[in-house]
Amino acid sequence: HTSLMLEFVLKEPQPSIESRDEHTLKNLNFSVEAMKIGAKEMKKAYKQVKMDQIEDLQDQLEDMMEEANEVQEALSRSYGTPEIDEDELEAELDALGDELVLEDDSSYLDEASSAPSIPEGMPSDAKTNKDGVLVDEFGLPQIPAT
Repeated sequence: HTSLMLEFVLKEPQPSIESRDEHTLKNLNFSVEAMKIGAKEMKKAYKQVKMDQIEDLQDQLEDMMEEANEVQEALSRSYGTPEIDEDELEAELDALGDELVLEDDSSYLDEASSAPSIPEGMPSDAKTNKDGVLVDEFGLPQIPAT
């Protein structure tokens, strides 16, 4: 196999130095022409760009950023809340806890114990109550449709 491959490669016509140089020159000319076209198109594009417009746009963006910073600063402002000493606050909380322990008045629980009891059954499917009034699924009187 190797000898067949070698024969094939050797039999293939090899480009001459002149044709290789000619090919290189064609590629070089093509590259130079492409660079000329690119430069021409860039010049056209830059002629359409107005520096004054770009500078105006940058100024507008800068103004907007300044306004956004002012809004952010206004929102993060503190409104005269004094610095809180955590040790002092903890001592005050402990004192309040001591007052609650010393106070045996449980009258605040009387109201909770006198609240109505929780219903034991499920809402009924009855369409009328004991007085014969039409009720909804929650037992509330229905307004008759006119």
